[in-house]
Amino acid sequence: MYSRKRVGVITGTEMTRVALSKQLEETIGDIVQVDSYALDEWTGGLITADVLIVSSEVLVEEPGFKVVSRDVPIIVAKRIINYNFIDRLLSIPEGTDVLLVNDVKSTVYESISSLEKLGVDHLNYIPHLPGETPIRPVTIAITPGEIAYVPEWVERVIDIGPRLLDLSTILEALRFFELDHEVSLSEKYMKKIIQLSRELIKTNQETLLLNTHLKKVIDGVHDGILAINAQGVITAFNENLESILSISRETAIGRKIDDIISDTNLLYFIINGDIEDNMLVSTTHYEVVVNRFKIITDHSIVCTFKDTKKTIEIEKKLKQKMVSQGYVAKYKLNDIIGESTKIQEAKQIANKLAKTNLTVLIEGESGTGKELFASAIHSLSERRVGPYLAVNFSALPEDLVEAELFGYEEGSFTGAKKGGKVGLFEQANGGTIFLDEIGDISPKIQARLLRVLQEKEIMRIGGNKIIPIDVRIIAATNCNFVEMIHNGKFRVDLYHRLKALYLRLPPLRERLEDLPYLIRHFMIMNGKEHIYIEDEVLLQLQSYSWNGNIRELKNTIDYMLTVCDGTKIRLTDVPNHHFFEVDIVAPVQDSQREYGQTKQEKLKEILLDWDTNGERTEYLFLLNEIYELNQQKELVGRKKLSQLAEAHLNYSLTEQQIRYRLQYLEELGFISKRKGRAGTKITPEGRELLILDGEWT
Repeated sequence: MYSRKRVGVITGTEMTRVALSKQLEETIGDIVQVDSYALDEWTGGLITADVLIVSSEVLVEEPGFKVVSRDVPIIVAKRIINYNFIDRLLSIPEGTDVLLVNDVKSTVYESISSLEKLGVDHLNYIPHLPGETPIRPVTIAITPGEIAYVPEWVERVIDIGPRLLDLSTILEALRFFELDHEVSLSEKYMKKIIQLSRELIKTNQETLLLNTHLKKVIDGVHDGILAINAQGVITAFNENLESILSISRETAIGRKIDDIISDTNLLYFIINGDIEDNMLVSTTHYEVVVNRFKIITDHSIVCTFKDTKKTIEIEKKLKQKMVSQGYVAKYKLNDIIGESTKIQEAKQIANKLAKTNLTVLIEGESGTGKELFASAIHSLSERRVGPYLAVNFSALPEDLVEAELFGYEEGSFTGAKKGGKVGLFEQANGGTIFLDEIGDISPKIQARLLRVLQEKEIMRIGGNKIIPIDVRIIAATNCNFVEMIHNGKFRVDLYHRLKALYLRLPPLRERLEDLPYLIRHFMIMNGKEHIYIEDEVLLQLQSYSWNGNIRELKNTIDYMLTVCDGTKIRLTDVPNHHFFEVDIVAPVQDSQREYGQTKQEKLKEILLDWDTNGERTEYLFLLNEIYELNQQKELVGRKKLSQLAEAHLNYSLTEQQIRYRLQYLEELGFISKRKGRAGTKITPEGRELLILDGEWT
């Protein structure tokens, strides 16, 4: 038997001390005592041992090495790469440029040599010392525990841990005690190698399962999928792309894209990042739209090949489904009959309104064709492939309106359907919802509708989840909104939100020259275009006020076609005066009446409405902050206003909420927004409102 000997290991840093101490404990800790020291952490006395292993020759020359006893035999260690973390390097693509970072030049080159000798030679190693600048941009850095020396601009850092002791160094230490014959280091190293192999096998199995799953996923996609890495090598090629390009996956994967794609235009499109993001390509059996996007993190490119024929078929099926549900616009602009100047002007305005996504308010008497125009605007818009839902508030009982519009969760009220119900706003997502007779909604629904317009989100009745929606609203009314606002029956803020865009439809009495065209249209609809109308009849019809507008005219034509004899409508076939509507419909307010109130009255009305809805403080705060920032020549941004709101109000406003509120203030004419340095400015009207309020001056 022998007394237990002491082997010391001394390192420069604590991290290296822990790594080397652990290695010695695992290999020879059962026959010797292992002591370890880090010079940058050591505050004790003299360091002594039976033999001392020094991690680097550089340490021997440092002033701090004086704490080591001169009587202790010293072995300067030979070091090898830490094999525990080699797997982190194996996943990096072959040929990738990587920095190898350390603080000592000799260590950098020794590390590169060790890696290459171990077979990790698929990377292009670039030596890097503190303060150096590489001759070309490199995004990955490898370091043996010296993360502090990695440049800040490196995107990905792989720490492979401090280098370990070479087996020859450990054997040299044991020879001091004549113990090298009593321990089988090769057996212990073999166990470690087996352990690492098991871990690699497990990782490979997990990777294989993941790759198999991903293969099933991309093969399940209806489009062709192609991916290439930064070197232009194909990394993904699914079954649908095999059919489209008539090339097998086995042939394509792992090869350069220009070896597989022979079409020069398509090849240029795929690998060139400066051209459009999609193109039409014709192959032997297919016509496809190719969409391309880049993955910035690894500079790879992904392309989808969409079969246009299948896409058209899918769109047809979706269209058929929407038709079966009644979620389609039935009318186009050409369906609106008339050649008069007023109706032509209305159609031209509608055509322009269709080009935006802003809310539209259509005003017109009952029977003037508001739903026809709403349907036509949707049909001309970018949302025409989306759903179109029409809601008539006058036809819905008050207690059902909220449930129909916003939907509800299961059990939210007595009679609620099992599983809840999706509201009309959700069903119209991606399309247009037409809210007819908007003036008939209650104050409660007005408040909820205002939130939809401001925040672009809804919450179902009985629910607690905010649901974002993308819906364009077209509203219509035959009410006098100014009078309703004066009487407190309609919110002024909602009115201005709805009236982002505006269309007034002329009553029939203002377009009597269209009477012959409309009469002929209704006769054709009835299949009686062969019937002749006497001139006296037409003159008689042109003398009426048509308070029921087009709807009343249609009823009149239907009546005369029913009662006439033969193939001629005579004056005696015209219904008597009891048939026609009396003048009970309030005319739509004209612009003079709407804006007849003084500016101060209008501003007071807005302040009163804000006060009623608890919004006065918030909107005036925003206007005041914009004014102050304008005075200081500072740019007004949503982030800045959000920070100011959190500092001065008792609650915070997100940048998205600020955006909606600024948009509302712009619609009211209190601020103006421009791009660039011009930024957001308070208008004279906005300043006048602050002065009128008095609190902010």
